[in-house]
Amino acid sequence: MNQNQKVYSLVSTLLQYPEREWKEWLEQVDVLEEFSDESIRLTLKPFLDYMKKTSYEELCKSYVYTFDFYDRTTLYLTYTVFKDNRDRGSILVQLRRQMMDYGMEFTTEELPDYLPLVLEFASIVPEKHSAKILQLHLRSIQNLELELQGVDSPYRYLIATCLKCIESTKENEKVS
Repeated sequence: MNQNQKVYSLVSTLLQYPEREWKEWLEQVDVLEEFSDESIRLTLKPFLDYMKKTSYEELCKSYVYTFDFYDRTTLYLTYTVFKDNRDRGSILVQLRRQMMDYGMEFTTEELPDYLPLVLEFASIVPEKHSAKILQLHLRSIQNLELELQGVDSPYRYLIATCLKCIESTKENEKVS
């Protein structure tokens, strides 16, 4: 697993509804040691500090307030573009098929555009495959980061870290 895939795996977990187990795990382990890139460590650190100093109950409230009440900060990447119209349904079917073609096994009822699921996918398949899907959703991910910045959400640091990784993959493709 390369560094970008490690980021995607970690952020995939941290963008899901908080669980006591991983909050306790994060309090005991220095996750930042996993990343050799200083810019990745610096971007993740504010969120990890927030996790450590915030009670589990507050984390849950913040998560629900951030992602469940507002359309603009939804984790469903196609929702901001298509809302609930028919076009979104066909896009979701295509996305699910693409992910399955690259080896993703769906063990959840979540839609395939759910950002934690997209990041889980990106953490387990070769970057050349995940890059296509991440690029497809890049604008939605960038907009999510802007919305999270606008409400001063600590989750913006997770999205910013993912965007660094997506950008680095794009830069590496240009070089090769």
